[in-house]
Amino acid sequence: MLTTNILNDINSPYIKEIATALKPLINKDITSDIINGINNKTYPITIILLKDNELIGFYQILKHDNDATSYTPWLANVFIKEEYRNQGYGRFLINTIPTYMDKLNIKTLYLHTRHQNLYEKFGWQILKPLYLDDSIKRNIYILKN
Repeated sequence: MLTTNILNDINSPYIKEIATALKPLINKDITSDIINGINNKTYPITIILLKDNELIGFYQILKHDNDATSYTPWLANVFIKEEYRNQGYGRFLINTIPTYMDKLNIKTLYLHTRHQNLYEKFGWQILKPLYLDDSIKRNIYILKN
């Protein structure tokens, strides 16, 4: 059975699993960030996707996401474990975003990504291009709830 939840237990084994999955992608150990967010009821907020209590994937809502803008908050670190990719879990997870925006009283959410034509399928709209130091073409997207 698939379930999604806000990660809110600082003793959860999922914290280490999430931090381990993200470390090679973002070059940072976010274990303490996740624990601080839970303790302080602030960002980052981590939404987890479980199948029979096994972590399948997650996403985070951050105050900022390496964006150098005044926009906040941001969807970031959308992740599905490799062995579960291309099976519809990513679509399932992304479709939960408006529900969690409601639960968290978030009216507007931002995202930057290099994945062109993906988030538009889920109601996101391009706000403007984002230029970072790596020459990868990205757009900032917006989702209003």
